[in-house]
Amino acid sequence: MTKNKKIVLGIFTFLPVLSILVYIFVFFNFFFSSIGTPANDPFIEQVFFKNFFILFVLILIAILAGFALMIYYIIHVNSNPNFDSNQKLMWILILVLSSFLGNIIYYFIEIVPEKQIDK
Repeated sequence: MTKNKKIVLGIFTFLPVLSILVYIFVFFNFFFSSIGTPANDPFIEQVFFKNFFILFVLILIAILAGFALMIYYIIHVNSNPNFDSNQKLMWILILVLSSFLGNIIYYFIEIVPEKQIDK
């Protein structure tokens, strides 16, 4: 795998984590900004639905990116000739059961130090 592909894969690997951190920031920003707002404010519904849409998109990005990466890494594990069946099973269980944390672990242990193999 080339260096540029590893960098792009690393960006996509951290995308779910970054999306969740931005989600938490937007949520608390919305929550604390709406505390002092009066209930009869005519723009409160617009602000609520705008923030709700942003939060929904952020969670959707995190879910879709995490799921796509998990599928990609499972395919990568199965096509890796250096793994025996026990190692493949171990990595697949790590990727499935620990979600985005397993993706980050696999990226740093197997993708980053991997030597480029010319086919």
